[in-house]
This record gives sequence, C-alpha cells and structure tokens, in this order.
Amino acid sequence: MLLSLNAHSAVWLRINQAGYTPDRAKIAVVLSDSNITGQIWELKSGGKTVLSGKLGVAKKGDNYYVAQPFYYTIDFTSAKTIGTYTLELSGESEQIRISADPYSLFAKQALAHLKAMRSRHSGDSAAIVHTAKGAWQAGAWQEVAPRRTVDMSGGHYDAGDYIKFTLNEAYLAWHILAAYQENPYFAPEMLDEAKYSLDYLLKTFPDENTFIIQVGDANDHKQGWRLPENDALNGKRPALCAISRAHMGSTAAALALGSQVFQKIDSSAATLYASKAKAIYERAKKNDAQPSAFERGPTNDFYFDQTDDDNMALAAAYLGEGSKYAPVPGYWVSWSEWNSFANHVLAEQGNEAAKNRLLFEVSRYEKDNAWNAPGDYTWGTLHRWIGMANAHSRAHKDLTAPFLGVLDYVFGRNNWGVAMVASHNLPNSIRNIYNGIYRLTGNFPLGALSEGPGDRAMHNDIKKYFESFMAHTPLDKFSTAGAVFYDSADDFMIQEATIGGQGDFLLMLSIASPKTKPKAMSRSPAFR
Repeated sequence: MLLSLNAHSAVWLRINQAGYTPDRAKIAVVLSDSNITGQIWELKSGGKTVLSGKLGVAKKGDNYYVAQPFYYTIDFTSAKTIGTYTLELSGESEQIRISADPYSLFAKQALAHLKAMRSRHSGDSAAIVHTAKGAWQAGAWQEVAPRRTVDMSGGHYDAGDYIKFTLNEAYLAWHILAAYQENPYFAPEMLDEAKYSLDYLLKTFPDENTFIIQVGDANDHKQGWRLPENDALNGKRPALCAISRAHMGSTAAALALGSQVFQKIDSSAATLYASKAKAIYERAKKNDAQPSAFERGPTNDFYFDQTDDDNMALAAAYLGEGSKYAPVPGYWVSWSEWNSFANHVLAEQGNEAAKNRLLFEVSRYEKDNAWNAPGDYTWGTLHRWIGMANAHSRAHKDLTAPFLGVLDYVFGRNNWGVAMVASHNLPNSIRNIYNGIYRLTGNFPLGALSEGPGDRAMHNDIKKYFESFMAHTPLDKFSTAGAVFYDSADDFMIQEATIGGQGDFLLMLSIASPKTKPKAMSRSPAFR
C-alpha cells in the first residue's frame, strides 16, 4: 500500500525513510490537529528506550508549508549507533534507520531510471537538419534545403516525452560528473551514464556552422502514448540547429568537466572531450553566435533559456578564461541558471569575488519553515529545491540545514509523508510517473524522481488536462493553500520525472554520503 494513514489520527510523524548517517543532524517533524505540547516521545531499539523527551512549544501551521494547525520537531541527533529504531509518539510510530551508507542504493535506482530514458529512436541516426525561421526570438523552425541529416542517435529523453534537449543533456552530464568529483567513492557506476551522455554531446557540433540544440519537436506531443520503437515519427525527427551560446556554453562545460574526470580513467576519451569542449566554446565566442534558441510550441516554449552569460561563464571557468565573466547571483538554481555552478568552480580556483557572489546567492535559500525548504512552490518545485540545497551545501562545504531539510523532504519528511522517489525499498514512496514507457510496459518506475508538490493555483489552471484526475485523495488533508501533491501517472505537473532532476538528485546523494573508500573498492567500471 502507498499510504498507511489512520483516518482518525490527529498526529503524524514525518521522517527520512531512507535513513540517516550516524553523525548528521536528525530531526523528525510532528504534524497535529491539536496542541500536544508536553507529550512524551521515545526512540526505542529492541524494545528498550534509548532516547526520550517532551514535545516543546507548538509552532503554528501557516497553511503554506504546513496544513495542520500545529507542528513540532523531535531532535534525535544524539542517536549515532548504527541500527534500526522505532520512534513512538501518541500511539503513532515510525521506523528509523541509522546506517553508514543509507543512499547508494537509491543512486543505483536513479541510474536505473536514466537507463530507461536512453533513446531508442533508431531513426535519429539521420535526424533532419532544421534552422531558425526568422529571428531566433520567434522560436520558429524550417527544414534546410537541400535536405541534410546528422547522426544524433543516443542521448536521453528529457521527461515523459521523447524529445532530446541538448541543454538538459549537458545539465545531466555536468551533475553526474560533479557528483563523482564531489565523492569519487560514492556509486562509481555513475560514470557509465556520464560517458553515455558525454558521447551524445560530442555529436552536437558536427561542423563549424552546425550545433544541435534539440532532437524532436512539438509534434512529439501529438502522437499519443506509444513506445519509442513504435513511434510514427521515428526516422522523421528534426534536429534543430543554431549557434546558440546558452546551449554551446553548457555543452562545452560538461565536456570540459568530463575531460577532467576521465583523465585517469579513459585518457583517449578525455582528450576527445577536451578538444570538442574547446572547439564548441571558441565557436560560441564568434560574433555571429546568438544568445540562445528554443522552439515555440502550441501551448508552451520548450526550455527557453534567454540568457547565456552563466552558461558561457561555466565553460570559461574550466577552459582557463574564468576572469572573462562575472555571473551575477541567481534567485534559484534550475536548468536555466548556471550562475552558482560557475561561481562555485571559480571560487574553488581561488576567485574571491566569485565566492562572494555564490555566498550571496545561497543566502537567499535560508528560510524558516517546517521543512527548511529553500524556496516557494512552482512547477518542478522539488527539482529546484534540490538544486538550491546542493548549491547551499557546496558553498558552505557542510551538510547545512537547507541541504538536510531537502534531503529529508525527498525521502518522506514532508507534508504527505511520501518519499518522492519510486522505490520498493521505501515503506511509503511514490508509485506513479507520467511517462509512456512505464505506462505501456507496466514496469515500475524504479528510481524516478517526482517533480514534487505543485503550486496550487498553477495546478488548478491545468488539472483539466489530466485524463483521470482524482478530485479527492487521502493526501488532500496535507496539501496547503500554497501546494498540492498527487501520486497520479496522469499528472504531468507533479509526476513527470526529468533527467535534470535525476542529475540534481545524484549530486545530492553524493554530497550526503560519507567520502571514505569502501573496504572492498572495486576497479573502475566498464563503459558501454
């Protein structure tokens, strides 16, 4: 069962279902319909109480982050011994795990989802070149004459559709590589997926005047549910091409980082990544390059990144020209804002101005709410929060409160008590993802990360498009005036996993895990 909610209960415990490392802060959140200040909580092991305490003064629910009238925190940080415990309060209980390695299993599962998202469109080996029709700001495209094709086989589908976006592929590759650099002993099999992604990015620049920003277009959304190998568009998909600095900067940055990471693992691949990174970056600096490019679809623009300074700044930081750019602090971290990535790399190289820009940016993520959530609700809330949390932790070189808050939120310490990553190894995780492959095969979406709670007003505006939207579920009790959450495979606002979100998640797990060499360290993984 997804939910184990007692309809008559007035108290709910919210914890990280995956578990905790021994030395980190450990905070449970208690939601209540009534004031239960002073009630006794106990942490038990084998039936014996190892910690106990009284609930302090209640904090009032704000109906934005918390729907219930009252909430409390239980601090059991002093429990450090590895093992399984039970947290008990008011007749409610939750199992607590303390482990030296709570998260590598979920990294493997997140990688399983990425493998499921690997492209199976054989016809992309001859994708049809399209260029902008008119000014790039119009977002319109046309096939070139005479017809020309490029080999764009490989890569990952972005989300629930089958379009491949270079911006998002570069984002994914960069995050996996950053996760490896952050913690080389954590899930080294990540490098297999990184190489798969990098090898696709190599294809985006086949000649001096061609750069592919996207494969597939809005027609993908008109085909209904089908498996990639049964797609009527296979062999007919366009490759949208533009000398776009936003895309080229991101791609050059990912390839340049790939060169660093693979130098001691696969030197020939590293040399190839470095050469292509430099070529793409140098081409993007020429006068005829444009800031960005995108497709304007019937209902929305496809990943419109209208700024290029941040993308180019990250590439420059790896290619020895970091001083050419000073990326301004962003408001949030997402696919469209690489500011904190660039400033972090520059800060690591000793650039004090970049360090100050980074610290200013992440200071905006320090918010006082029940979950230590670093921002407001939107579309793709959780993916953005993870990006913010990662930036905050890396800037301060510590497992900060915003970081641990979002980590715990992902694994169930949230309003709904639902772990936001699909896993049979979690007692109460999501079970549904908006995705044609899982829908048609019936496969469980192992390792897929939910986009998390959605802004209520935004969700109300589009819920008419959900084929079997449920008007009421047991989760409604925990939704607020600001946010809703549903575990529905038809809800593309909340339950459409993205490759960018998977990359953010892998980096988060890498940061959260101990940076120590396992006792039986296997040799470097083989690459497919």
